[in-house]
Amino acid sequence: EEQEEAVFREVVSFTPEPLPARYYDKDTTKPVSFYFSSLEELLAWTPDVEDSFNEALKPSECRQPPLSSQRPRTLLCHDMMGGYLDDKFIQGSAARSPYCFYHWQCIDIFVYFSHHTVTIPPVGWTNAAHRHGVCVLGTFITEWK
Repeated sequence: EEQEEAVFREVVSFTPEPLPARYYDKDTTKPVSFYFSSLEELLAWTPDVEDSFNEALKPSECRQPPLSSQRPRTLLCHDMMGGYLDDKFIQGSAARSPYCFYHWQCIDIFVYFSHHTVTIPPVGWTNAAHRHGVCVLGTFITEWK
């Protein structure tokens, strides 16, 4: 007795909806950390699944001594517009000499600054700081207008 072999020819495909434009670099279309252009935009924002690639991988490690200690503390402010713009790319960049910071043990607070109203530190910087127990801050500025 001969058995027939079943053959399925149905193809299932899924094309996700593209993320909003703020998630991509307009020149390269690569994913980037985003910012808010106004306080109203920040207040109207609610996190959703589209924002998950911009979240830190884990919480910050414990810092010794803690920030609450009475010793002097050191703050490092990174100015994104100071000539190194490639760190906005979530998946890294092809820059030959990207800006790197190696002395996390020497600082207590890391501030990521750019010339946008509300700047969120890129996830690469947040992950590096968290790995070393360093507090990370974004910026809120009012300039030009």
